[in-house]
Amino acid sequence: MAAAINGIQMLTGAGEWLWRPVSNREELQFSSFVDHNPKGFGALQRKRDIADYQDDDQHWERRPSLWIEPLGDWSDGAMQLVEIPSESENNENIVAYWRPKTPLVGGGAATFAYRQFWCWEPPSRPPMAVAIDARAGHVPGLKRRRFIVVFSGDVLADPQKTARLSAALTTSPGSATNVRTFLNPQGKTCRVVFDLDAAGENYCEMRLVLRADEEPISETWLYRWTP
Repeated sequence: MAAAINGIQMLTGAGEWLWRPVSNREELQFSSFVDHNPKGFGALQRKRDIADYQDDDQHWERRPSLWIEPLGDWSDGAMQLVEIPSESENNENIVAYWRPKTPLVGGGAATFAYRQFWCWEPPSRPPMAVAIDARAGHVPGLKRRRFIVVFSGDVLADPQKTARLSAALTTSPGSATNVRTFLNPQGKTCRVVFDLDAAGENYCEMRLVLRADEEPISETWLYRWTP
């Protein structure tokens, strides 16, 4: 896993900000994010330098982000993410959409109102630290993966918040060990390092958020590891 440049952002009905990096997978991957009345979701470009892409034909650094703002009652459902393997940079291989919990009936009618924002920056953004980078590699001598996730934000320069800083991490299946945080108040960043033991499974769902006591001070970083 190299740097995760772009991803799917979601603002849940409960007010939690989720960030799920996307990548070109070896196999077709489906992910589902269950929610009630989502406040927004979209596919975002977070890096805007050509050096992040090295692509003089497609110029991904110039591509807009797309933010969806639901209007009215969308009730229960899930945002579906599909990551489609591709051998060509010309293919649009990331798909995200809302799927209601109650199946749509053939011949019936359903109405969903929303606004679309094709934009450089979405109109709604997390008022907290955001994940700007993530990398992983082998742990020497062990059948584990080491992850480094980097968060950035003004809150990380606030000594009243960072004095009680912790990294809340969950994994399923498998387990995470050796979780460490490296705070850089001058750079307004925090690096979270941990080792993942997938317990012999071929995937692992991870969920990571920075907290001050019980209060989240970052968006929630989500990722699915596969070999």
